[in-house]
Amino acid sequence: MTPNSPHSSPLSLEQVPGSGTENPLGFLEEAMSGMRCYLAFVTAYERGLFEACREPATLEKIASETRCTPAIVLPLCEGLVRTGLLAKNAAGSYQVTPCTCDFFLWDSPFSQAAALAQMRQYASLSLQLSHILTYGPVTYSRGEQFRQAIIPAMAEAARCGLVQRIADNVSCLPEFRHARRLLDLGGGHGLYAIAFSQKNPDLTAVIFDLPEVTVATREYIRKYGASDRISTHEGDFFRDPLGTGYDIIFSSSNPSGKMPALIRKIRAALNPGGLYINKQVIDEPEADPFLDLEWSLWQFEGMPKQGRRFRFEGSVSLDEYNRILAESGFTVRECIPVDKRSVMTIAKKSSE
Repeated sequence: MTPNSPHSSPLSLEQVPGSGTENPLGFLEEAMSGMRCYLAFVTAYERGLFEACREPATLEKIASETRCTPAIVLPLCEGLVRTGLLAKNAAGSYQVTPCTCDFFLWDSPFSQAAALAQMRQYASLSLQLSHILTYGPVTYSRGEQFRQAIIPAMAEAARCGLVQRIADNVSCLPEFRHARRLLDLGGGHGLYAIAFSQKNPDLTAVIFDLPEVTVATREYIRKYGASDRISTHEGDFFRDPLGTGYDIIFSSSNPSGKMPALIRKIRAALNPGGLYINKQVIDEPEADPFLDLEWSLWQFEGMPKQGRRFRFEGSVSLDEYNRILAESGFTVRECIPVDKRSVMTIAKKSSE
């Protein structure tokens, strides 16, 4: 029976929703605003709009160089002005801002091209949500995914101040100036090991990672001219020995730093009195459960995850990990905040 049927009850304009909600789509309107901003930026980046605005450019010039419709590129440029990526002068021409010059030109010194590619990959996975809910997460090869997507994105993010800040903090540790051998465990891009070697001219470093990853690692080593004191070691830290005789072992944002099963191996690789420096994400309730959802949309082959973001099977909380460290022959000396989400734990192996 339809509402207009002569036998149906008439509708009443005096009735309001029992929940008291007047705009039931408000949360989606906010989400759509973010989506519009994301798609506008990515499209502008891919179409070369920022390249067209290296110097002040009229709307007509931008439309011509990017092969865009002028009437549509106008609100796009105005939106990019509002986000601080373009500036508009009194004559109505548009030009890239210092922020865009740093990060979003194709030859920017701190280019975020790989991070943007990874973001697009995650967006693509979200568009497959219905399929993934039915058939399970998309599976990637661990080594290939790290080499092609994760390591380049992490390197771009780290170069913007994190590497420098951590290198400064580590170089102030009294043991650092006397250290001669360092292991960067799961070191990926190797930028931390490179920065440490620049702080201590007597330090040699080994970057331990998967064979597929160390191919990229060696490119970073060559790029930063550090090949005389830095080398790579191919292996899987879950299965393979790490070597011995290290004064410092450094681990950053990889599963080795939250898996108690690896602590004995890490301890065996350190000299007596050596330092284990572990940078990891702080364990806080995820502010946005949809980030946990995004984490669940993909997995590494043969490496099960937990439901929480950045947690793999066998991981424990950072507090629990540090407690086990203290029971395994380490003195947990301090935890140094390094950014809004991460801390660096300084632990010293007991002298034997």
